[in-house]
Amino acid sequence: MTSWRNLPLLIKEVGIPDLSQYALYQFRLKSGILKMQTPIGGRKHHREMLLEPVMNPTLWLANLEQVSALSSGTLPEQESRLLRQGQFLPFYHQPQSLSFSLEDTRLEHWCDYHDQFAGKDIKLIWEPARFIWSLSLAWAYQVTGDEFFPALFWEKFAEFQHFNPVNAGPNWSSAQEAALRIIMWSLVLPAIRPSKNTTVEKVNQLVLALEQHAERILATMEYARSQHNNHILSEALGLVFASSLLESINPNAHHWCQKGRREFESALLNQIDGEGNYAQQSANYQRMMLQLALLYTSWLGKKQLKLSPRLEEKLALASQWLIAQLDVTSGRLPNLGHNDGTLLLPFGSMEYRDYRPTAQAASLAFLHKPCLPPGPWDELACWLGFPPPSAGGSMSAVTSPAIHKIGTPQCWGTLRGVSFHNRPAHADQLHVDLWWEGLNLARDAGTYSYNLPPPWQNALDRSFVHNTVTIDGKDQMQRISRFLWLDQAHASWINEDNPQKITASHNGYRALGIRVQRSLEYLPDHGFRISDRLTPSSSDNRQHEYILHWLLPDWQWQVKDSTFVIHHENRVVRLDVHTIPDFAQNVNQPIISVIRAGETLLGPRQDLHLGWESDTYAEKHPALSFSALFRTPGELQIITEWTLLDEA
Repeated sequence: MTSWRNLPLLIKEVGIPDLSQYALYQFRLKSGILKMQTPIGGRKHHREMLLEPVMNPTLWLANLEQVSALSSGTLPEQESRLLRQGQFLPFYHQPQSLSFSLEDTRLEHWCDYHDQFAGKDIKLIWEPARFIWSLSLAWAYQVTGDEFFPALFWEKFAEFQHFNPVNAGPNWSSAQEAALRIIMWSLVLPAIRPSKNTTVEKVNQLVLALEQHAERILATMEYARSQHNNHILSEALGLVFASSLLESINPNAHHWCQKGRREFESALLNQIDGEGNYAQQSANYQRMMLQLALLYTSWLGKKQLKLSPRLEEKLALASQWLIAQLDVTSGRLPNLGHNDGTLLLPFGSMEYRDYRPTAQAASLAFLHKPCLPPGPWDELACWLGFPPPSAGGSMSAVTSPAIHKIGTPQCWGTLRGVSFHNRPAHADQLHVDLWWEGLNLARDAGTYSYNLPPPWQNALDRSFVHNTVTIDGKDQMQRISRFLWLDQAHASWINEDNPQKITASHNGYRALGIRVQRSLEYLPDHGFRISDRLTPSSSDNRQHEYILHWLLPDWQWQVKDSTFVIHHENRVVRLDVHTIPDFAQNVNQPIISVIRAGETLLGPRQDLHLGWESDTYAEKHPALSFSALFRTPGELQIITEWTLLDEA
């Protein structure tokens, strides 16, 4: 995993249980045990053909009448049109051909695959094979009754089977991918049950595939546990759903169900902290976790079972975390942490980063009231069996102790400061997001890709691409691999008398002996003021280099001295950067740099990672990176004044 010198920090910050589970997985992988336990072609299953399709109709949870009234203009409608053209929407970005054919037909055992396949990010191979697109197909069949859609499902299922022999090839290399296929097939199969294309023979083939996929999950659950993230959730739920379809014919199904339920509930309780933060510190993974929890809760409801009070309390807090930082105009959240392009349940959303469908469904399921007025975002709740009441709620009425936010519903900002209970995703302490009438002004760059070769291998997790201050070119934490930060930076909050001002500090530069403190203040009828106070120890006489960074929309821009102005249509945003004289002894005038799409437009700073943002996985587009560099041997206080102007 990393060098032995990091072992004490690994034990302290990752923990012995997770490290032990990971070590066990690596031993089984490298010793060849896993190859023996999961042979190519799978284990033989001897069974007579089923006389009737085996399926649990309770897993398709649509309220068709209500859904039909809400469904116009949604993502499933767009994807169903693409399916007619042989395409799908990977990561909800650009249409691509829906095909399972692989360039390399000489498939090896899944153990032999890593993060790339044929020179491509392996997630590009995985995405069509998740079968998430088939939910849009099922939606289209339920709404239109067109036999084209069930026929397409069975055609693509057969194609997947042909190009992906059991335990061979990249689509078997992750048990999570097997689990997601189980979940999708379990949801789609009852939906297409009435179709003449759903024959007993085809269902038998899918039943066998479900068993083989469940066995793949069971083979490596120690890896999923060790990651302490969404892998164990999706894999556990995959076992639960597989068991529901197989409980009458497979003697192991009951065991799978019990095991899946234990793992799922235990993981949720451990991964959601007391304030509702999900372990992965990611807006999109928080949504993914809540969607998996919603599926599980719906499944429980149809079985006349309930969540435990403790688990429901955790999920209520996690729902509040999501709702509390929704932008009321766009439905977006700050693009916090890892974003791998996952949207498991694409119902009721006009675009991928619209979180309102999940917010409304989670609010109804776990807070027992709507957080939004009636709208197209109600569709997901209807599919899941949580029909919204006629009267709506208000996002502004939902708060979270984990979200530090000021302003108004139309003009607001957040200051990020956490004390991690799990591995951090990005080195982004004291990052600021600013929003104005649905526009994300100060923004998070996102992720782009996990698995590209350097320099783009999960490169947007670094401190310097976030809206914060970096010191001496160092990250806030020690990055030792793509997904692992050690020597974690922790934040603490400082009480303010002003309700429109929030202040926090972090200890990420304690090795340099420098305390970092940031205040975010909302100024009505004006904008925002951000104050950064950087305090070296009294014995430190060294000159330090401080870089203040802001990622902004790709608008027209101009710079005069330390004032940066961007404008688009009738919107004007002005940033004035200056220092407080009492804290600015022996400090240089700020050196301003502007970078767009990795190209330096002004100043000396150069970095190909700056001036980009990514809304979803495998996509990036230009943004404006504005930075101010200061050098001083003493204490420094930097003020950034944001002035927001509407011009007719």
